[in-house]
Amino acid sequence: MIKSNVEISAVVKSNAYGLGITKLVPALEKYGIKIFFTATLAEAIKVRKCSPHSEIFTLNGFDFQNSDLYLEFDITPVVNNLLEAKKFTEIFDQSHKTALQINTGMNRLGFNEKTLVDHFDIINSLPLTLILSHLACADDVPNKENKMQRDLFSRLCKNLPNTRKSLSASHGTLLGSEYHFDMVRPGIGLYGGLKTNGLKQVIQIKVPVLQDFVIDKDMQVGYNFTYKAKKTMKVATLAMGYADGLPRILSNRGKLFSGNKSCPILGRVSMDLVTVDISSLPDTPNHLTVFSPEYHVDNFAKDCRTISHEVLVNLGERIKRIYSE
Repeated sequence: MIKSNVEISAVVKSNAYGLGITKLVPALEKYGIKIFFTATLAEAIKVRKCSPHSEIFTLNGFDFQNSDLYLEFDITPVVNNLLEAKKFTEIFDQSHKTALQINTGMNRLGFNEKTLVDHFDIINSLPLTLILSHLACADDVPNKENKMQRDLFSRLCKNLPNTRKSLSASHGTLLGSEYHFDMVRPGIGLYGGLKTNGLKQVIQIKVPVLQDFVIDKDMQVGYNFTYKAKKTMKVATLAMGYADGLPRILSNRGKLFSGNKSCPILGRVSMDLVTVDISSLPDTPNHLTVFSPEYHVDNFAKDCRTISHEVLVNLGERIKRIYSE
């Protein structure tokens, strides 16, 4: 999807979106990824311990009170404001590299245009290895703000012409080559969280069936009896609940799967358990799955009225992660 001269990095913050830094970083390295982004210094150190030679950036700024750790573990902070820039110069001068984030409209982190211009002498003195920004509306392809942010980023970067530039995370990468610059920073797109042509679903959750039973018409299910059977039906109880990342919002409206056959959730999702209708299945299976080839992580997220990112980072620790290539 990108040109050969564009670097591909990997965003592995929040424990690689809940899937496991220590497993995914070495796996990504096998496919040529040499640059990683985390949110915090603690996450960056965790990456360094399983990736001795990669380039690692911390997106949440320069934690100058722990500046010695940036040297010890060879980690590059992303400087987001004037205080951080001044502290970096005071502590490191030219002895350690850094990155600069520009606020192109999201108004979350980074230097805005006025601060950048007014204090360009300080910015220009930093030993920059990367300039980056972040698109606010990249998941909305026709949104005009995408082009406005891109154009502002291009214009502001002209003042620092000899430094690598990066604008796009996963959705931005899919907007096209004019958004790629020198480096793209996919996160959710690496983990099967985007439903789009060319990207595969790479996650599946298997949920054990603990018990099955038959209920008659007018019998009720779960806390507060929010479900009443309209007919005789076969019900299974499974070992997953909101403590594991199956949100309560799916009570009486979500579904699990046996192959491609959906099994509707009956009653409330509880902390550790969920009950589903398996009347359509010929036999009681050992497990059901959370996703199917037709029901993507992104579909699940929409049914939860959220996004794939939140779905993945909320998967509980009781879910055993098994990795395959």
